[in-house]
Amino acid sequence: MAQLGLASAQGPSIGRSVDADLLIRGILFVAVFLTVCISFHPFQSLAEPQPFLSDAGDLVNQIGFSVLFLALAAVTARHESGRLRPLLRPILLAVLAWCAVTAVASWEPSLAGRRLAFTLMYMSISAMALLLPKNLRHFSELMAAVALIVLATCYLGVLLAPSLSIHQATDFLEPEHAGSWRGVFSQKNTAGAMMVLFIFIGMFVARTRSFALGAFIVVPALIFLFFTQSKTDISALPLVLILAAAIARGRGPAVAIMLVIALVAVVNLLSVGSIYFEPVRNLVETVMPDATFTGRTEIWDLALRYAAQRPILGYGFSAFWGTEEAMFGLGENLSWVNGALDAHNAYVNLALTIGIPGLILAMLWLVALPLIDYYRSPSEPSTAPLKMLFLRICLFGAYGSCFESLYFSVGGIWFFLITATFGLRYLSVSRVAT
Repeated sequence: MAQLGLASAQGPSIGRSVDADLLIRGILFVAVFLTVCISFHPFQSLAEPQPFLSDAGDLVNQIGFSVLFLALAAVTARHESGRLRPLLRPILLAVLAWCAVTAVASWEPSLAGRRLAFTLMYMSISAMALLLPKNLRHFSELMAAVALIVLATCYLGVLLAPSLSIHQATDFLEPEHAGSWRGVFSQKNTAGAMMVLFIFIGMFVARTRSFALGAFIVVPALIFLFFTQSKTDISALPLVLILAAAIARGRGPAVAIMLVIALVAVVNLLSVGSIYFEPVRNLVETVMPDATFTGRTEIWDLALRYAAQRPILGYGFSAFWGTEEAMFGLGENLSWVNGALDAHNAYVNLALTIGIPGLILAMLWLVALPLIDYYRSPSEPSTAPLKMLFLRICLFGAYGSCFESLYFSVGGIWFFLITATFGLRYLSVSRVAT
């Protein structure tokens, strides 16, 4: 099979050239992942209201990601442009085409178009970044470096700038989160999700590079996860580990797909379903101290009511929450919920923005195909930890999306989800150098 996924270990025979090439690849890889994790606006103050999505785009983000995209494109065009072709599968093309249709039909077509263009660049950066490591060991070392730098930045923030790293009672939108750690991130749930991903990375590093190095990532990530007080992410960690272990022992994707879909369906029934089904609501009220899921039920109710009005095309790709129409144009339904930044459920959010057809296509690409690719990948002991890393990330995305809008968002979590999806695709058609 062709060597496609991570870049081939073969390179120029001259030591200086190899070192320079490795240095360029390593710096670019780390720069990409640090950018999506830490962002160009770290340690944001939450005391001020967030701007509307319909305002002018963020110039710093546009310039920064454009520079990364051009740098990656230059490296990829010179060394391995053909290796991107396996990613252009029919389902992905159908997803992007449908998103473009919804953008044109959106109530905010310029906003939806701009957001879609940025998403395409974001996805392209992920696809090209996966080709930068020279082999599996190099990938492990680079991921360890990224995790350690981000963790160190988060802990330094908590120690040196707690008002910008820990939720405060003066936060404009969510003062009830006061005391929860968020580190460099904008919200505790984002921080919690990233800590879960770093735990997966630490476990991967422990198997491929060094147990001590892996533990040095896992332990601080676990501690930080606890102090985020993110219930969704704390519960997701053991669930995903168990589910991934069960899938790894399976013999085919059909059972795995049904298992994951069943999990997502049950969780959504117990959460979103509690709005409409009284027996479910009674059960939730019996076993949970907060049957509103921290106020999410009101957001889900509004989102589903408006999704039902435009079930096919939705309101346009990423063009509902935060717009002036949602904030002020919903008439008698106006409430604090209109100011939410997302639906706090990726499945509800996708149905609202790109319609039911878009939701189905996205789930085929992001949930079903990664499981198929996992089983299609060669069963080689050397690459088993990498397959498991990507599988855990994809499963975390499927579960976490029941409580947060992880798919097609902006930030490190979505970037890692795309990377895992693309990574399993690469593994299913390639041989990775170790």
